[in-house]
Amino acid sequence: MRLHSLTFDELTAYGVDPRFARILTDPDSYHPDLSIHVGKTNWDYFIPANVTNVVPLWDSNADSFVRWNRNGSTEYVWLFHDDPNWTLIAASEQGIMAKLWQDWIEFQDSDDECRRFADAIGFRHCEEGLALLDNDYDAFTKWMRELTDNVA
Repeated sequence: MRLHSLTFDELTAYGVDPRFARILTDPDSYHPDLSIHVGKTNWDYFIPANVTNVVPLWDSNADSFVRWNRNGSTEYVWLFHDDPNWTLIAASEQGIMAKLWQDWIEFQDSDDECRRFADAIGFRHCEEGLALLDNDYDAFTKWMRELTDNVA
């Protein structure tokens, strides 16, 4: 299936947090280097037959992060343009935000920038994420996959 990037209005119509949608559709508005991580989707991807409601979020090197519904559950997955396999990243929007947040902060030198970017995309778990990344990358990956959108 050919997937294309969506506009800000399209993403928000699909229920994507407006702060997150703004960054996904105009990464340069946050920082010119963010477009290294947040690209435009425009490739063919294998979509399993039991998947509906595919919403492309962002592209990274022709591989795309998307939200879809599979077997009645919303999932955030990483699709590969040259491979029918895919990787489950998260079960919530906060979880997929954690992935983008992690990718961005790996190139930053200050916790202040980590907090600023979290605020810009609407990611509410910056402090917990920083603590996990400092101690256990595997625990962060599991946490990201299980993170919920519930407000504590």
